[in-house]
Amino acid sequence: MEVRLSKKQKIIVSDASDVYPIMHQILFRENKTGRAQEHFWTIGLNNINRIINVELLALGTSNMAIIKPGEVFRVPLQKLATKIILVHNHTSGRTTPSPEDKDLTDHLLQVGEFLNLKVVEHMIITENEYYSFEDSGDIEFLKLSNKYV
Repeated sequence: MEVRLSKKQKIIVSDASDVYPIMHQILFRENKTGRAQEHFWTIGLNNINRIINVELLALGTSNMAIIKPGEVFRVPLQKLATKIILVHNHTSGRTTPSPEDKDLTDHLLQVGEFLNLKVVEHMIITENEYYSFEDSGDIEFLKLSNKYV
């Protein structure tokens, strides 16, 4: 489901701190019950890192959302995105990535390389803070993996 963005929200992204306020607003569009479920979004970027779309891919349970690579890349490819940012929320309020979060990121990085649609960031957001796989160095570390190649 495409998330409607205002013109002000279709910004050029330089890092996670640019993305968090937008995703925080999107998460807070949900009522309290809706925020108690994990959401998983993709943000499509063009070649100058301007946001072209935000897509809600999955609405899960209180502690997981099931994601498949085909679903992640389908809409960004249709919208002619050249890069994507992955975002999901943790309902626990903690931003520490789980082993499953890291494994999913690893998998999607490899698929993105194959499709020539670069995954540039994965963020975990809560109501009060965020975790950036890029800022923490996890993206560069996971790029070295060949688990899914």
